[in-house]
Amino acid sequence: MKSKYPVLCGSILICELVIVYFAVLTAYGLEVKIAGSLSLTQLLLGASAVAVLAVAGVVLLPRRIGQKRPGVVIGWVVQALLLASGFVVGSMFFVAALFIALWAVAVYWSARIDREVAERA
Repeated sequence: MKSKYPVLCGSILICELVIVYFAVLTAYGLEVKIAGSLSLTQLLLGASAVAVLAVAGVVLLPRRIGQKRPGVVIGWVVQALLLASGFVVGSMFFVAALFIALWAVAVYWSARIDREVAERA
């Protein structure tokens, strides 16, 4: 039986990819100053690291009910990094808080739906 994690949690992580790169454009456009000046290359490297983790999280989400894979844990790491990006672009604290709430709800409902489907089977 297929798990709901890839649908619910995967969509959150993919949306975060877009948000991270928009944050890079914002940071570069505002010429953010933190510990000196961050270059576009540094901003893109940081965003790419988060993007690679997010993609890895999507790939490693459980595909079948009852399967144990590290995708959910990697997703929580992505949430923490998104929150940390608020130190570069202040408005990312708000955006990260929204995505953390969405992620928590997606993880909760994925687990609940999988559990109920497994009980019925």
